[in-house]
Amino acid sequence: MDLSINNGQPAPDNNTGDAIETPVFVYPPKPLPEPPAGNSIVRFIISIALFGLAYYFLVSKNIYLLVVIAVVLLIHELGHFFAMKFFRYQDLSIFFIPLLGAAASGTKENISQKEKAIVLLAGPLPGIIAGLVLFFIARNQPDGLQLLRLSYAFVLLNLFNLLPIYPLDGGQLLKTLFMRSNNTVSNIFILVSAALLTWYAVTRHLWALLLIGMFLLLRLVVQAQTRKLRQRLDELSISWQKNFSQLTDEEYWRIRDEALTINPRLSTDAAPQVYEMSHDENRIISYIQGVLKTTVRKDLSAAGVAIIIVIWVAAAVAPLWFMTRLWYVL
Repeated sequence: MDLSINNGQPAPDNNTGDAIETPVFVYPPKPLPEPPAGNSIVRFIISIALFGLAYYFLVSKNIYLLVVIAVVLLIHELGHFFAMKFFRYQDLSIFFIPLLGAAASGTKENISQKEKAIVLLAGPLPGIIAGLVLFFIARNQPDGLQLLRLSYAFVLLNLFNLLPIYPLDGGQLLKTLFMRSNNTVSNIFILVSAALLTWYAVTRHLWALLLIGMFLLLRLVVQAQTRKLRQRLDELSISWQKNFSQLTDEEYWRIRDEALTINPRLSTDAAPQVYEMSHDENRIISYIQGVLKTTVRKDLSAAGVAIIIVIWVAAAVAPLWFMTRLWYVL
């Protein structure tokens, strides 16, 4: 592919005195990400089916526990989903990840602190409230043991998400409020979590849990690659703090060059400085989208940050206080 055209400024030839044209390199148009295949509802149904099958055959054949976990995860993600919908996010979807959990996703080019904080809290808060309501109902039921277990599942799983560790909701909230990274604490948490999961899986012979530990370690590898690529882009003065739609054609292909250099396994038929579409181009685009990072617009005052922290702490402390204080009343 010839990617240069002679549209530069004429320059004199030292030998003949004739003007020559300086070739200018022209990058081809950047490719656009392909939309997800199939209907989002169909993808959701398939994902929850795979989640259920993986849990049933690899973790436990307790159908009641499987349903409880699926319901708690779904309500949590619906909270995120409806908050993103309220703030006009695009490409919204919810999907289950076998053996790992569930996620709500959406895109928006300009996000403010306030919006992101609300979206993050909208996941765990409804689940905690639902757990408390079920707890108080169970107290008044003579045979409310199953309901009590359901209430604790709602509260404990959502309290876990409020931990101030990235990438949990609490960790993302902390990063959003104070606009700073917490990579060291996050990496330590991931390593400790992987070690504990491995120990528990081996001692309990729950070999499927080893997959979660492997996933956590893989996340560390991906994070290290991302940091390395961002540092390289900084050296080349290529901005990565923007959305994919804001990338120029040149920025896309130059970032692509560096991504393929650092991670050649991204594609089997693509190479740096070969500016042609690959069969794996959509995978490369997804990787680049993960490297890009937009700056959250700061719109919270000190008082606003304080209010959100109070809500966060209350959501974490109040359920445990009520439930442990009233435990002996049951």
